[in-house]
Amino acid sequence: MSSLALMRWLEGSPERYDAGMRLITFGQVTPLHAGVTEAAVARPGDHVLEIGCGTGAVTKRLLDRGARVTALDQSPDMIERARARVGTDTVDWLEQTAAEIDALPEASFDAIVLCLCLSDMSASERAYVLRACPRLLAPGGRLVAADEVHAPPGWRRVLQRLGRLPQAALGWLLVGALSQPVADLGGELERAGFALQSEQRWLGGSLALLVAEPSA
Repeated sequence: MSSLALMRWLEGSPERYDAGMRLITFGQVTPLHAGVTEAAVARPGDHVLEIGCGTGAVTKRLLDRGARVTALDQSPDMIERARARVGTDTVDWLEQTAAEIDALPEASFDAIVLCLCLSDMSASERAYVLRACPRLLAPGGRLVAADEVHAPPGWRRVLQRLGRLPQAALGWLLVGALSQPVADLGGELERAGFALQSEQRWLGGSLALLVAEPSA
């Protein structure tokens, strides 16, 4: 099977795509998704904006926890797969780019989720999207950002660099995407007007989950 055929086969169903993501992250994407969901939904009925919903793995978890979800992705194919996976019409699906969130209503979300999508953006795109987020959050709202980041200095950073090339090649074969770790996710959140509340890490520190609130 060619690499293109393999990629299309994996993208053909959420289950195969998710299996590829588990392989790339050595299984750590599962606790990452669980952590994102717990951080995003403080109580049933919270309205969550999910940017880059992909195949709906996090979307379904958010719904199961009782959230009202607005899910955004620029790929119509991904939205259709997420819609089929979730099996409900209660999600507000938006086919648009992350940069278009500035058109959404002010103070309309209790949480904003960005899970494994920031590393697919350029630095300028990330800055634009993150700066648009505080205006969208209701009072007491929070931003939940989870992505590949630089591991802490030392042996873990060395291991990440050594494993980066084969992992990137595997990522292209499995999910058809190449991404770059976000060098300073916490700093980017602060520059966008957020105050960091908590941080968790997996996979030798190379997968991070940050929860932040708009600065006073």
